[in-house]
Amino acid sequence: MVITDMKEEYGIIEDREPILIISGLHKRYSEGKSNEVHAIRGLDLTVRKGDMMAIMGPSGCGKTTLLNMIGHLDRRSEGKIIIDNIDTSRLSDGKMTSFRRDKIGFIFQLFNLFPFLSAVENVETPLLLKGIKAGVAREQAKMLLRELGMGDRLYHLPSELSGGQQQRVAVARALITDPAIILGDEPTGDLDSTTSTDVMKLFRRINQINQQTLVLVTHNRWIAEQCDYIVHMTDGKISHFEQGPFNKEENAK
Repeated sequence: MVITDMKEEYGIIEDREPILIISGLHKRYSEGKSNEVHAIRGLDLTVRKGDMMAIMGPSGCGKTTLLNMIGHLDRRSEGKIIIDNIDTSRLSDGKMTSFRRDKIGFIFQLFNLFPFLSAVENVETPLLLKGIKAGVAREQAKMLLRELGMGDRLYHLPSELSGGQQQRVAVARALITDPAIILGDEPTGDLDSTTSTDVMKLFRRINQINQQTLVLVTHNRWIAEQCDYIVHMTDGKISHFEQGPFNKEENAK
């Protein structure tokens, strides 16, 4: 089922342009062998610019595989993935590497920061890889970290930061190239409940102020309910869709 069709079913009006269009997506592992696994089964999905979407489902349903397909961390078996009006199937390996660096931001459960680099060095790295001059990259990284409340931790190593602070550095690194879309794989899964709340407030602020598109995979119902809508997956397909706001009493305050 295509998510735009589900939005029509729920009476949801959208006037924003799609930032992500997936059509006929399949992913098979060990294809053609006796142990073949069909992880994604003809999935269709449209995400519009400025959406904050959660993907939920039981273990093994394909949600992380789907996120990896969107982020081009793994190759599709069939289907199209269009990001920011670019059909990624037409990109060479070299151009895909540049596209992924510039257009897709990643936030992981375990942060994936370079342990030997300071906070500001971690954040400036994507800009340096783009060829931005070191001084310019450093100033942009410092400015973004300050905006995220990390101005007094610029030169601390990850080991010197709390989990929430490390995740803020990871968020800054994902944002620094102004990507078309940010993908989060259990981005609060390694954090306590108080820090998770702070991180989700940060995600929502980024989403609302910058109109930044976020797609988050989570097992946590509360995390999912902080998003605009939830896509539920079963057996490699979208099974159903929930539209927010979910916390009606809290939103009414």
